[in-house]
Amino acid sequence: MENFFNTGKPTQQTTPLNEQYDDLKDNYQQIFIEAAESIRREVDKFKPENPCTLCTVKNCQIQKKDVFTDYPVGCAYREWQMQILTFLAGDYRQKLKNTYKMIMDKKSECECIRCGNCCRLAVSEYSYEQLKQRAARGDKFSRDFVSVFVPYKTEAEAKLASPEYFDLLESTMEDQKVYYYYCPKLVGNECSDYENRPDICKDYPHNPLKLLPSTCSYNVWKNSVAKQAMLLKAKTDIIEFYKNKLG
Repeated sequence: MENFFNTGKPTQQTTPLNEQYDDLKDNYQQIFIEAAESIRREVDKFKPENPCTLCTVKNCQIQKKDVFTDYPVGCAYREWQMQILTFLAGDYRQKLKNTYKMIMDKKSECECIRCGNCCRLAVSEYSYEQLKQRAARGDKFSRDFVSVFVPYKTEAEAKLASPEYFDLLESTMEDQKVYYYYCPKLVGNECSDYENRPDICKDYPHNPLKLLPSTCSYNVWKNSVAKQAMLLKAKTDIIEFYKNKLG
């Protein structure tokens, strides 16, 4: 897939992080519409043609035969809705899983250049105490996180660690309280316990839509799969909407 940020602006290596983030926001509405239309075409394949003439439900008074209309039990359109749910939870969800795997497999084309910024500045919506509580309840990501990261005492300290990345995180999460962390095992740009690092470090970055420092070599991967990843996210969210409306 072509670079999602090829829009006449500077290349992905030089485009400022805030501009890349704005590019994604500006395009997401169209991406969401594209995803919704794609799913609608799929579910319309199951739509019955003129079943009302043979329907045993009399005088239902339903005029608009829409996918989200509340149909009575026994109605052919209600059966259509059940087929939709089965399809979205089965074949279509597997298709999305395959797409996700392909996106994540493509990450292997990049190699960490050990800039150290992912160790120097990590962010979470949870406080350190909340993360430890989640870890105690069996959450693996939280367990790995607290095994590596410790909180900065102040946001000023966090900003000094990576000013550009801090400013981006702060501006994009302005409506959400976040907490900043660092790994004390970082020496220069090298991990002093590299061979024993947990999965949270080995698998970084875990999400192609994650905000990355400009120095991170995985920006090449992230930018190349950005539209595909956003389509995947939109389709996943839309499936949940269908499930909530039709279930």
